[in-house]
Amino acid sequence: MRIALVQLNPIVGDLKGNALKIIEFIEKARSLNCDLVVFPELSLVGYPPQGLLRLKDVIRDCQAALRQVVEHTDGIGVLLGTALQDDKKGLYSAALLIENREVVGYTAKRKLKVLGVFDEACYFEPFCGTDSLAFRGYKLAVVVGDDVWGDAEYRGVDLIINISASPYRYGQFKWHNDILVRVAKKIGAPLVYVNQVGGNDDLVFAGTSRVLNEKGQCMVQAQPFVEEMVVFDLGGVHCPLPCLQEDISWLYKALVLGVRDYFSKNGFKKAVLGLSGGVDSALVACIMADALGRENVLGVYMPSRYSSEHSRQDAQTLAENLGIQYRVIPIEDIFKEYLTVFNGSPSPVGDVAEENVQARIRGNLLMFIANREGRVLVSTSNRSEASVGYATIYGDMCGGLAPIADIPKTVVYDVCSYVNRDREVIPHNTLIKPPSAELRPNQKDQDSLPPYDVLDAVLSMYIDDGLSADEIVARGYDRLLVCNILNMVQRSEYKRRQAPLAIRVFSPIEKAGRNPVVHGYRWE
Repeated sequence: MRIALVQLNPIVGDLKGNALKIIEFIEKARSLNCDLVVFPELSLVGYPPQGLLRLKDVIRDCQAALRQVVEHTDGIGVLLGTALQDDKKGLYSAALLIENREVVGYTAKRKLKVLGVFDEACYFEPFCGTDSLAFRGYKLAVVVGDDVWGDAEYRGVDLIINISASPYRYGQFKWHNDILVRVAKKIGAPLVYVNQVGGNDDLVFAGTSRVLNEKGQCMVQAQPFVEEMVVFDLGGVHCPLPCLQEDISWLYKALVLGVRDYFSKNGFKKAVLGLSGGVDSALVACIMADALGRENVLGVYMPSRYSSEHSRQDAQTLAENLGIQYRVIPIEDIFKEYLTVFNGSPSPVGDVAEENVQARIRGNLLMFIANREGRVLVSTSNRSEASVGYATIYGDMCGGLAPIADIPKTVVYDVCSYVNRDREVIPHNTLIKPPSAELRPNQKDQDSLPPYDVLDAVLSMYIDDGLSADEIVARGYDRLLVCNILNMVQRSEYKRRQAPLAIRVFSPIEKAGRNPVVHGYRWE
């Protein structure tokens, strides 16, 4: 049996567009004499559909799009992920087996997270659980999403097919592949894994669709972060391939893809960002240039009395190296006007309000440019600073997207090193100078924050690993420091509620639940 694996890049809710793309891949698979073509979970609707599936009109139009796809299945089997409405049992993520213009079987996901909470689903009969779908003399165990991680027994099947829409998280590829290897070995049958690719909202999907044989060896694999179709001959002769190896390049490609799809799927073309001469804005500029093309990116340097000459030079050099558009708009005169209004003279008092108003002046200028020129402003905050609120609301937090707001500061430097792997794109001085907001004389980030390696380590244990304060302290960290960091995280929730959307490729997706803004819990 000849099987086509399609790692589709759908647009959430674009039912007609997704259906047309699915039909194109079906026609391509048919031209290659494939017997079966497999699509990812919820590929007709796009993942994650979230509240769209609460809308009756969406469910109705989804059925119409499904009928359109069904009409193009003459002589070929199609395993399609879509939302399935059952009048008695509700709404499910399902895999439909379609052939010769007829749905001949389906299996439903045991747990479906489309409405914000997990709904325990009753088993559909006879096409789910341990039962198999029959197709052209083969018994297929079809598993939707992370149900493949469970302990279900699949006896006497010829092939396991896992359709998925699994978001990318940096550093997790090997862990996930090991799960699939264990399943293939346990069942003693080849495993076909088909995953969505592309960016939707704050999530990025890597694809990495593949086929493992009964020994867990990789027979066929698709490229990461690329929409494509690969073909596998069940029963044919295949030499095992080396398994994909994740490295820092994956993180950069995920950010570029997430940004590119955010812009293209929304119909946006051009971006603007503030260039400070620092490492965060430098990395964001590189991402934007690769995602949109250098001609569509504008970097703006906005010096004040506290801006250093090396920052000016670093910002200009970066823009020249990337070939993006570049402007300089001094904010000193505007800053003086603010000081005169609030201080009675242009002389500074030197408080936080004066620091923040500089960031807000810059934010207003960038938003003006965005509105006037039809651009989207992108924020340059990183995870370390966003987590503890080291950012100015309505200032450097302005924007429609925050590409690196889920990337720890220490990892930002790693990604920058990858950007500079062949030539110096980001100036060397940007990478070695102490980070500074340059909002007061001789300011350094470390005046207000712990060293970034310590801050990121504590945040990782808290956010990524879910450790308690006591557990973090037990690993050798000062209690007062740990409590201060965790309390800063909690106090900054109101800022994060108003922050731009971040491309989430680092923090655990399942731990993204929000904390209350108003609460009295504090670490001591």
